[in-house]
Amino acid sequence: MILTPANPRARFAADLREFSKQWGITPANILSTNPKTEKSELQTYILHLAPAETSGFNVCPNAQNCKAICLHFAGNPVYMTAKQAARIRRTRAFFADQNLFLQTIVAGILHNINKQSSTEPVAIRLNGTSDICWENVEFTIDAAFSRLINTKFGVHGDYVGQWNIFALFQTMQTNIGRRLVWFYDYTKLSRNWAKCAELDYHITFSFDGWSNATNLRIAKRALQNGVNIAAAFAVKKGKTLPTLADVSAIVGGDNLTFLPVFDGDLSDFRPADPNGGHIIGLRFKLPHGIEHTNNDKMAFCF
Repeated sequence: MILTPANPRARFAADLREFSKQWGITPANILSTNPKTEKSELQTYILHLAPAETSGFNVCPNAQNCKAICLHFAGNPVYMTAKQAARIRRTRAFFADQNLFLQTIVAGILHNINKQSSTEPVAIRLNGTSDICWENVEFTIDAAFSRLINTKFGVHGDYVGQWNIFALFQTMQTNIGRRLVWFYDYTKLSRNWAKCAELDYHITFSFDGWSNATNLRIAKRALQNGVNIAAAFAVKKGKTLPTLADVSAIVGGDNLTFLPVFDGDLSDFRPADPNGGHIIGLRFKLPHGIEHTNNDKMAFCF
């Protein structure tokens, strides 16, 4: 069933319109596409914030080795200034009013679903260049926004109340009888793995180099909870990744421990990966335009 909005031109409430005007953020531009996800079967949209402390707010609290080679700073210099300004603006808007920011994300996801002419779900990454525990970010939907979800986007139901974004979309999907969205992300944070699974929020833990002791401790807990670990290897594009990875230094103990390596460059859609107990191998992507050394690269790689 394709969604059939009763009034696609319905206007947002005044507070959301003012928020949009103040920060230059709309449902049509808050999410973007990314060349990395073009290999994925599902259309994928990403929320890009300004990483680490670049906006004045730290949205990557456990980042260490990845800071030196963050792809946020790479790309065509012609677009760099505008790209960074937009991400800083989004990040500041999030901290200025999380409630209206989350409403805008919800509207952005539904906007992109309604752009499609099929019933295929979309995939969403909320942490494109950030590491926020979105499962713990709550926001409120009032009667006006609930009506908008019904009339403007055609997702019928009563949505008044307090939500996290994943529980909201679970309820929407129950109401209309089909999946609308797959949520997934990478993280370097210790998460409530069971809660994320219950919310249908697929998490892959992100390796940050052998010198990041905090990262290694959390990686061990992630594996114990059946979560895969994504890791960059110093392997060039087109070259074969190793079939096994030595994770002895992560799991500890006296015995050597190896895990199978799954090629994560075949697709960015992590929910399709084999279940926990795998290393999701990624070939190191050269961050063009960033001043970095080979030591920076090797400190980050597995």
